[in-house]
Amino acid sequence: MASWRRLAAEPHERGRHILAAGYIARPLALAAALSATLCHSQDAAPFSIADSLSHGRFSLELRPRYNRITESTYPEVTEGWTMRALAGYTTAPFHGVRAFVQAINASHPGYAHFNDDAAQFATSSYPLLPDPTYTGVNQAYLDYAGDEGIRARIGRQVVRLENSRWVSDNDFRQIPQVFDGASFAYEGLANTRLAASYFDHVRTTSGTRSKLRLTLLEAAWNPTPAHSLSAYAVLHDQPQNGAFTGLANNSYRVVGVKAEGTAWRFANGLEVPYLADYARQDSYAGGDSRIDARYWRLGAGVSTRDFTIRADREVKGSNHGAYGVQTPLTDYYAYNGWTLNFFVTPAAGLRDDWLTGRWAVGPVTLYGEAHRFRSDFGSLDFGREQDLGLTWEVMEGLSARLQHARYDPGTGLADATIRKTWLTVTYTY
Repeated sequence: MASWRRLAAEPHERGRHILAAGYIARPLALAAALSATLCHSQDAAPFSIADSLSHGRFSLELRPRYNRITESTYPEVTEGWTMRALAGYTTAPFHGVRAFVQAINASHPGYAHFNDDAAQFATSSYPLLPDPTYTGVNQAYLDYAGDEGIRARIGRQVVRLENSRWVSDNDFRQIPQVFDGASFAYEGLANTRLAASYFDHVRTTSGTRSKLRLTLLEAAWNPTPAHSLSAYAVLHDQPQNGAFTGLANNSYRVVGVKAEGTAWRFANGLEVPYLADYARQDSYAGGDSRIDARYWRLGAGVSTRDFTIRADREVKGSNHGAYGVQTPLTDYYAYNGWTLNFFVTPAAGLRDDWLTGRWAVGPVTLYGEAHRFRSDFGSLDFGREQDLGLTWEVMEGLSARLQHARYDPGTGLADATIRKTWLTVTYTY
């Protein structure tokens, strides 16, 4: 069922660091003030703060992964194990407020023949595996949910805007991307959600913490249960934001609209999902004037509980070859192929035509994508990619996933031939 909450979609300081308490003290202090205000305005809680703490819930995730990467421009083969451990605790609600804190440890168990430092991308003999070691606070926030439809979250948190195209935690990486700040939503109107967020720091998937000024705005409406309409804005003030464009200031603004849902639903369970998304990216907060390009995506297919077949076209447009739409906060593994060859959009832009297939049999799901890449400006041949994944739900809380991705360059781009294989086991409690 289409929903603003999240329409179903298939896939998908560097080094050791202990996060200082001061990194989250300011947002949590603000959260405490909010909590006190809300508590004062409500009836007495059924139990005390001590009861809230003692009736909470512990959570755990363990995620070891085997990685193998070959690229034709590197003499060595990247191979080895990475590991993520997350441990968290959520309190029971007190006057509508819950607290959540989560620690993370990312490590390299066993042998590790790879380069995990992006700064050595051009000098290492190994293809980059961007999963460094890290220990610290992953999330820490206060969460408020009121009967009047108001929701608020203040502190370090995972953020996913819409379908994660513009802002995401990029959770495939062992260190997820998280943001320090505040997010608010109002759901008091029927079938409607209004949301606004502001963040002043980002902890990247490399474990580094950077300043930024990120404002997110969203309005979503479900005219019927099977359809969702939304408008969104991303105001990203961060001159060097991970988009390696060569520009002195990459700050940008995105304003877009999206429609998503099920065009038809048949009695036998067959559905026809669709998606249409359009946005414009331009300069913001002193960003380079060349930042001015469009983004759009159209997709549709057929789907049941057991299988999906669909076709999509996404265009990350170009400003006449001077600048291509950049998405430095995106979920990279959900778009443009799992090899991450288009981590940075070429100045000529990127047109991605791809087919998606999914087939589920009992606890096993086979998933695949086939991509054909061209430039938006000049229609240059940027190559092809095939991605294939097999997921086995072993039991409740335990799954295993084998993935393989193959990229072959086209005539319009001097790129490497890339092969990547992952075997991931995930245990959650």
